[in-house]
Amino acid sequence: MKQILKSFLFILPLFLGAVPEGAGGLFAQTHKTDSLKTQLQKGLHDTTRINTLNRLGWALMYQNPDTAIVLGKKALELAVKNGDSPDEAIAKAGKNGQGNSNSNLGVYYWLKGDYPLSLSYHFKALETRKQRNDKKGISVSLGNIGIVYQNQGDYPKVLEYYFKALKMDEELGNKNGIARHLGNIGIVYHKQGDYPKALEYYFKALKMDEELGNKIEIAIKTGNIGIVYNDQGDYPKALEYYFKALKMDEELGNKNGIARHLGNIGSLYKDQGDLSSDLSPEASAKGEASAKEDYYLKALEYYFKALKMDEELGRKSGIAIRLGNIGSLYTSTKEYAKAEEYLLRALEIDTAIGFLNHTRNTHEALSNLYAETHRYRLAYEHHKAYGIAKDLLFNEEKSKDLGKLEARHEFEMAEAERKRIEEEQAKQAAAAKSRRDNLQYSGILIFMVLLFAGVFALGRLSIPVRLAEGMIFFSFLLFFEFTLVLLDPYIEQYSAGAPAIKLAFNAVLAGLIFPLHSFFENRLKNRLVK
Repeated sequence: MKQILKSFLFILPLFLGAVPEGAGGLFAQTHKTDSLKTQLQKGLHDTTRINTLNRLGWALMYQNPDTAIVLGKKALELAVKNGDSPDEAIAKAGKNGQGNSNSNLGVYYWLKGDYPLSLSYHFKALETRKQRNDKKGISVSLGNIGIVYQNQGDYPKVLEYYFKALKMDEELGNKNGIARHLGNIGIVYHKQGDYPKALEYYFKALKMDEELGNKIEIAIKTGNIGIVYNDQGDYPKALEYYFKALKMDEELGNKNGIARHLGNIGSLYKDQGDLSSDLSPEASAKGEASAKEDYYLKALEYYFKALKMDEELGRKSGIAIRLGNIGSLYTSTKEYAKAEEYLLRALEIDTAIGFLNHTRNTHEALSNLYAETHRYRLAYEHHKAYGIAKDLLFNEEKSKDLGKLEARHEFEMAEAERKRIEEEQAKQAAAAKSRRDNLQYSGILIFMVLLFAGVFALGRLSIPVRLAEGMIFFSFLLFFEFTLVLLDPYIEQYSAGAPAIKLAFNAVLAGLIFPLHSFFENRLKNRLVK
């Protein structure tokens, strides 16, 4: 039973990341909803109305996801209308609004537990953002698609989309996105039971969020770390992290986070109750409660608090988890009728929303319940259903796929780093060559100026005609060769290396220099020869 409860308590990832432009936060408490409602009564420009509808929907999504969906659909309808406008600026705003509206609707349906519809909207958002080459938006959509697949238990697809999103944000230098992806990848490894790797990713993400001052994300990562310690049996450390996370979300007014932390604390007390022994008969005779009963009472208290909050939020996946927690606890306390009631309610929601990851756990809990109450046929049926769900969620081939995905990501990042280093080295080599060539060109030019100046200066002296002709010929030959060297890169580029074209260029150059040579030769000879 302990292993079942661990799966129940695992918090859901919160990389929503679909905040429309200018929304400025995730939760309703950070928005002036009354002001937004008032603004919608005014005659707004379509672009402003789309953004306002999206902001208001985002602000209300936890308290009233159904209203958020209505607002999101209105924003999407208006954005689609503008996207077909002949005016380029209006059409661009419409496409931008479509991406945000589809993404937000994907989040709203995710909160409602309607994963097929959530995926549909996220894929629409992804397509629109690809058309606009909105790389930051593409990364958000990839991450959100990964989250939905995670709720459905398709781990290879989860990591595929998380690593794609991580790579894109690493290329963009988007530290907020990198931190969220690292945390979500940690969740996948956590679900696989790879606790060292999960902690590695969680602490990397937590450090980055602390540097960025992301309070909401810090609370999420802190709660996740607490779950790992809980799974490892380190209850004092787990409680320390749970209460830290709970305090943060209470200060932020984040009811979704509060509900998760309350449920996690309840599951920790449940785990401790499972490990505790009853007090001695003497203590029982005095009417004292056993340690086990005390832990179970605390667990129920926190479970019901969490359930109430999830019901207020209308969050079906959270409700299913809390019902499963309570049902499993009643099995432990041998209150079998209550256990069956809560577990069947959980299974009904699991099935309705396609919550495969939790369906597996609920079937296992029901199988254990029916086995304890000697209803072996029902126990067998639920055990089979548990096995089918487990096989759909994870098998050996999927495990290999996960390893391949991580290895591929590491290879791609190493390859990108290698290319970056090579490009940097090539730039440095090109700069060094350019400096060297410029220095040599300058040196040659100075030498030639000095050479011609020297030749002219010799006019004051009386030298043989043959020597004068040789000096003049050498000077112009050097000038011709220098000109060829200087122009060679341009000739090479224009001629594409064709010998005939290069020869033609050289002939033209020689033809231009020859008259100059004859002119200056006569002038210089008159000065040099006395």
